[in-house]
Amino acid sequence: MALKPTKQRIIDAAITLYNAQGVSNTTLKHIAESVGMSIGNLAYHYPNHDYIIEEVYRQLEVERTQVFKNMLQAPTFENINVELNTLMTLAQKYLFIQLDGPYILRNYPLLAELQRQFYENSMNFVKIAIDMSVDLGNIVAEQVPKQYQRLSHTIWMLVTFWCVQQNLREQKELDVEEVRQCIWGLLYPHLTPKGLHLFNKISEANKLS
Repeated sequence: MALKPTKQRIIDAAITLYNAQGVSNTTLKHIAESVGMSIGNLAYHYPNHDYIIEEVYRQLEVERTQVFKNMLQAPTFENINVELNTLMTLAQKYLFIQLDGPYILRNYPLLAELQRQFYENSMNFVKIAIDMSVDLGNIVAEQVPKQYQRLSHTIWMLVTFWCVQQNLREQKELDVEEVRQCIWGLLYPHLTPKGLHLFNKISEANKLS
């Protein structure tokens, strides 16, 4: 297997260290030692720590933009159900983004703004998927104002912070099927007979029931 480019090895090492010990506890020395190079050599590629975390975040943006691009091509629950694996794996890979959220928001204003935009876009995406399901006759129409806006917020929080609560409870294995069941548990009371048929079909395919 070909050795990764030096810059990518630095970024990979930084992500591992951020997840293990936090952004604020990770120094250039830690990253350099992890990659097996001197601080001077590392500084040739990234002059200071800010450059590294910004590059890590740019890499995250590219990866999660691709996931949402795939979802937006067909924002149906069938498609989201499939893409959830990739989305949750990505959340686990960059777990430090949520664990160190307050620190990052305070110390990296540009990244904080990008993260806030991502949160808003994610919630809007869930709402789009619910609205489409209503239009398709899979979910009943709203019974009270902003009902599905609140449901979208709840589903977003579940997906976004699932890996965090697992980490805090020292549960290391990511169980995407459990995440799916939790999401469907929130949606189930709102399904129409047509939606229930879709649910049973997806459940059988993914062995949820």
